[in-house]
Amino acid sequence: MSTPSDSEDSSQDTNSYEINCGEVMDINSIAEVHIQFVEALESGQPVVLNAKQVERADTSALQLLSTFFHDAIAQKQSVQWIEPSDSLCRSAALLGLSDLLNLNVNTQ
Repeated sequence: MSTPSDSEDSSQDTNSYEINCGEVMDINSIAEVHIQFVEALESGQPVVLNAKQVERADTSALQLLSTFFHDAIAQKQSVQWIEPSDSLCRSAALLGLSDLLNLNVNTQ
């Protein structure tokens, strides 16, 4: 995962905080992801999660995402996805987190 400001091809505007979720969201990337989530919450800006490249997301990453969404909701801070991958959506669905994470499985 890259820092939001490092993304050259980002469609980030100055009124939102974009986080690129990368290809793999797992326990090995939790520390970096946590820092980005804390910075996003502290910014007070709407957050955009770019998850179109996610090929794998494990339980620890989905737990962290759940906590992030819970905290954002508590702060009345919006969080939106950019093209969440089918893999991410399926992983969230298997854990019953689709509603909390605002992810829907593509049934086609």
